[in-house]
Amino acid sequence: MINSLQIKKYSASVSTQRGFTLIELIITMIILGIISAIAIPRFFNTQSYNNRGFYTEVINALRYAQQHAVATNCDVQVTLTANSYGLQRRATNCNGVGGFTIDILSPINPGTPFSGTQANVNITADTLIFSFDALGVTSTGNNNISVGGNSFCVHGTSGYISEATCP
Repeated sequence: MINSLQIKKYSASVSTQRGFTLIELIITMIILGIISAIAIPRFFNTQSYNNRGFYTEVINALRYAQQHAVATNCDVQVTLTANSYGLQRRATNCNGVGGFTIDILSPINPGTPFSGTQANVNITADTLIFSFDALGVTSTGNNNISVGGNSFCVHGTSGYISEATCP
C-alpha cells in the first residue's frame, strides 16, 4: 500500500514549472521562417495586385460606358491607350453627328472625368477606340482586351463583357 509519506515524496519531486520546451520553440521558429519566406516577398512585389486591380477597373468602366449609352440614348466612346482609359460622349447631340469631345463624368467623384491611369500596367486591344450605341452594342464587333496580362472580351453584337477571350 501507498502511505502518505510516499505520496508527499512523489509530489515534491514533480516539477511545477511551466513554459515551452526547446523543441517547441525551435519548431515554432521554423514554421515562422517558412511563412516569412513565402509571404514577405508578396508584400514588396505589388505588380500583380496593380495588374488585377486595374483590370477590374477597366472592366467596370466599360460596363459603365455601355450602361450610360443605353440610359442616355447617346453614343459613348471608349478610348484605350497603353496604360489608361477614358470615356467621352458626342459634343453636339446624340443623333450620331459630331465628335466625342465631352468627358463622361464619374458617378463617384462628381465633376471629374471618368478615366483612369495605372503606371506599369499595359493595355492592349484589337481596337483601342470604339463606342457603345444607344442599344449597348459596340461599333467594331468583338474586341479582345488585355490589361496587365488578364484578358476579357467585349462582344460586338450585345456589348456584353465577359472575362474570357472572344470566340
